[in-house]
Amino acid sequence: MTVKIISRRIDARKVTIKMVDGSLVHGKVNLLYDEAVVQRVSDIFTKLTDPFIVLFDATAEGKGGRVLILNKRNIAWVSPEDEPGHQEAEKPEESRGSLMDRLRRS
Repeated sequence: MTVKIISRRIDARKVTIKMVDGSLVHGKVNLLYDEAVVQRVSDIFTKLTDPFIVLFDATAEGKGGRVLILNKRNIAWVSPEDEPGHQEAEKPEESRGSLMDRLRRS
């Protein structure tokens, strides 16, 4: 039996999201989607047709470290918290480790 390990590159941005019900959610979104690379958080909402976004390392309703799948229709606004160009200035690591290791470090 063989096990296939799927690794996915991550270019995370911290965001605060206000839902239409008034609740606030804090977390990270990935700007790398399969073959499509988006450069800004706003591109997730304007260039991608997927009706959902994945928010990881999220805090909602007082619980942290969650993964949330949010319907874009239920989002009132999104505020990026990272400084523009902040992550582009960092040099990529040769070996980034497993997805879980990268999520723990970010």
